[in-house]
Amino acid sequence: MKLSSRAHYAIKTVLELSTHVNEPVTLAHLAQAQNISISYLEQIFALLRKCDIVKSTRGPGGGYMLNKPLTEISIAAIVKAVDKATVKETSMEPDFNGTDSHLLWLRLLDLIGGYLDSISLAELHGLYTTPDATQSETTNEESSFQVA
Repeated sequence: MKLSSRAHYAIKTVLELSTHVNEPVTLAHLAQAQNISISYLEQIFALLRKCDIVKSTRGPGGGYMLNKPLTEISIAAIVKAVDKATVKETSMEPDFNGTDSHLLWLRLLDLIGGYLDSISLAELHGLYTTPDATQSETTNEESSFQVA
């Protein structure tokens, strides 16, 4: 199964937002951090906002924040928010005429959709935010974190 570029960027930018839980983040910051155009992010975030994954704050110091706790946002929810075809509806079925192969591909799509639904943003955040490897463990400075 291949995720759309829109879904890929949505996951990356929502993951970036997960590192700024208590403060709004501007689209300009997200665009620069993830190397995505601001106009493309505006389209993505309009869809994410419509599905209540993110919320916006206007004015000076405004930007976007997650609208739910990390544990309540699944990767499948992010993908479904930005893609018209849901994870389970995305066709990766080869052109087979046999009924057995058709059932096999439908079952596989169900398994993939279920798997993505079972991964929370909190889990992904834990996997991809790690202490900076360049920082010495012997220093008493605060750890800095990087998003892959």
